[in-house]
Amino acid sequence: MRSPPFALSSALALAAALCALAAGCGNEAFDPESVPNRRPVARIFVAPPEGGELNPTSYFSRTFHWSGSDEDGFVQAYYVSIETEAGASAPWDTTAATDTTMTFETDDAGRAQALIRLACRDDRGAYSDTVSQYIPLRNFPPVINFVSDYDTFFWSYGAADFRCFALDLDGNVTMDDSVVYYLDTADTTLAPLPAGEPGANPALRPVIRRLDNLDLGTFQIDLHGEALPGERTLTIRVSDEADATTSFDWTWEVRAALSDVLLVDDSVGDYDRNFYYAAMDSLYGPGGWSLYEIAEGLPDRMWVLLETLRQFPVVFWYTGGGASPRLAAAAELIAQYVQPPAGHAPGKLLMVSPALIGVTGAPPPSFVTNTLGFRSTPDQSTFYIPSTKLGLPLKAGLPELAFTGNISAGVGMAAADSSTTKYLYRLQYHRYISSRPASRPFVAVRNPPTSSGTFANAVTVTVQLDYCAPASGLAVLRALLSQELGVVLP
Repeated sequence: MRSPPFALSSALALAAALCALAAGCGNEAFDPESVPNRRPVARIFVAPPEGGELNPTSYFSRTFHWSGSDEDGFVQAYYVSIETEAGASAPWDTTAATDTTMTFETDDAGRAQALIRLACRDDRGAYSDTVSQYIPLRNFPPVINFVSDYDTFFWSYGAADFRCFALDLDGNVTMDDSVVYYLDTADTTLAPLPAGEPGANPALRPVIRRLDNLDLGTFQIDLHGEALPGERTLTIRVSDEADATTSFDWTWEVRAALSDVLLVDDSVGDYDRNFYYAAMDSLYGPGGWSLYEIAEGLPDRMWVLLETLRQFPVVFWYTGGGASPRLAAAAELIAQYVQPPAGHAPGKLLMVSPALIGVTGAPPPSFVTNTLGFRSTPDQSTFYIPSTKLGLPLKAGLPELAFTGNISAGVGMAAADSSTTKYLYRLQYHRYISSRPASRPFVAVRNPPTSSGTFANAVTVTVQLDYCAPASGLAVLRALLSQELGVVLP
């Protein structure tokens, strides 16, 4: 059977098409360059150290992170340049790392800077655009100051206690764990010595002291007489890990011990001051005696007061008409001054106060009994002294005590024993008002008694001498100091 003409023509056309297709499918290799390569992209960002919190203005060190991405491949290398000084070009480094941590040295203002430039290269050799980021850095230097309720050392005789703290806004962990301190008399070219070592004297050279608490930054500097009399300056330095150093200076007057007797003014007001200050002027000359106005307040640390008292052979302590909380707080310390432990010379005490017994806020009974030498139960808690009456001496050589007016000025001591060899004065027999019993109480006592054959350790007067006639009061003070306490007066 003969094929139809149409079927034959279709077969021939298909064969021709297959031959044409075969002719276009040779064994040529794929050319990757025929596919366009997209350039990689570089990125920069800043992060804190591991576990830290980013604070863009208070870091002395920074960790720089970067990354790169490539849509049609991968990043093969990074090119990094970090400029730390304005205008000073930094070299380019090739790296596969994606971060670096740098520590910066700040200027005097605690500032530094970084200009980071970054580019990357992909696996086909294409380079990204160069990206840059300017990053201002700031390290806050530490600060030093007093803790609250600090002592101003207005009445300083060399002993002093400085309670301070150091603080670093970057975190105290970035701050040194010790401070260096010295007085203005020190040779600062000498290397610092740790506190407590032989020769570690801040008056001679710098001294290193560790912080008591690094988290709080607290520390305490004690001066035990190293500061010489005159205007003194204490300098305290602390540094941080960026080598930023802070200096704190405090200037105060160190008073010289001018006289054997230290007058302790424990009276709020000026009335009694006129008498006692004039009496000291008469004994030692104006400007020739030493004063401690303890009515201004006790020092921060009681050892400062004890070391101050121990610079004087005799302490003359007087109060006003009411009980003194300062005297009550310092009573145990005064007892240590008069009756010290081994290694310290005993001091002598002249105490003038009408508020030692029988009043609220009086010193402890043990101080009155053991140190002052009389019973803590008053014979008459408060009495008025008529101007016509006298304080009569009970020992040869003591002058009479003449009062100037009708005043409530004292307390009577109880007769502690049958012997009166310890009592120095008693008032004349008198009755101020009829509702009160007649009285002639003891108003001055020494401890130990005269029969001991030695000078007294303590002499106590329980009437206000500032209500005496000035000449009479001065004569009594002079006699008590020289005759009873053994003070050699000018």
